[in-house]
Amino acid sequence: MAINLLTIQPNKVSRDLSGYITYIYGPPKVGKTTLCSKFPGALLLAFEKGYNTIPGILVQPIEKWSEVKEVIRELKKKEVKDVYKTIIIDTIDIAGSLCEKYVCSQLGIDSIGDGGWTNNGWSRYKKEFEETFRTITLQGYALVFISHNQEKTFKRKDGTEYNMTVPTAQKSINNIAKDMADLYCYAELDEVSKERKLVMRSLDNTIECGSRFKYMANEIPLDYDALVRAVNEAIDKEAKENNNQFVTNERVVAPVEEQYNYDELLTEFNDYVTPLMQKDPQYYGPRIVSIVEKYLGKGKKIADSTIDQVDLIYLVVSELKADLK
Repeated sequence: MAINLLTIQPNKVSRDLSGYITYIYGPPKVGKTTLCSKFPGALLLAFEKGYNTIPGILVQPIEKWSEVKEVIRELKKKEVKDVYKTIIIDTIDIAGSLCEKYVCSQLGIDSIGDGGWTNNGWSRYKKEFEETFRTITLQGYALVFISHNQEKTFKRKDGTEYNMTVPTAQKSINNIAKDMADLYCYAELDEVSKERKLVMRSLDNTIECGSRFKYMANEIPLDYDALVRAVNEAIDKEAKENNNQFVTNERVVAPVEEQYNYDELLTEFNDYVTPLMQKDPQYYGPRIVSIVEKYLGKGKKIADSTIDQVDLIYLVVSELKADLK
């Protein structure tokens, strides 16, 4: 993608919930998946079977990580994008386990910790998990992660301990999901009122949750319409600080990641370089070599490149065009 800093427009905050990444965790059968099924254009990637009683939900069962790879290929198709807007991961816990097995299989090891620094299994595992879901968001989809809850004991700097409700997802995976999330919510059944609710902010810090929206309510009913209202009220409050600018009703998503074509870039390189070398090899030769080596490494030629280096080839071609006009 050609970058032009002069064309950048101010970011607008969308009222459309399908433009955000949401992470919801809580006890089984509290209504997490039912809530998520109400998101616009929802597709449930069911890593566990907890959707039988949800009418009308569109489901793709997932039993192994290779099937996630197949789903991602499908999600890149225009006709699929016309149907789906939100991808639900239920649960992130099982997704993480399948991802770990996949990476172990790639490395030929039984456990992700086997092999130490030689295999670097943990790093490969986290990278595979993060890049997979990042790819989904870069294709313009909203993401919803689901997990269960547990109580954990933590220690303060002064040595005292405290309990907090947190997701059951493995720490490394949980950190990836919550860092991506715009809305990080805890779903529970209130023991006093017997009503189901979403905790968006924990006033006493006993529940791990949070939001990127400055004025998000602390608690709301466990209901999709209530969540939409809460997001819009938070947006309206912050909009007043900016004279109601930078707000839109349209769905705002990340720009779709541009996929470069390796063969086309090689052809473009040769079509550009050949006439230059024919015109004045002594002048253009050293400059072309310098640009190629800048990105591919000392002594490397375009002919030495691989398809995995397509982004580097793009940079070579772009700089050649900019510097050798």
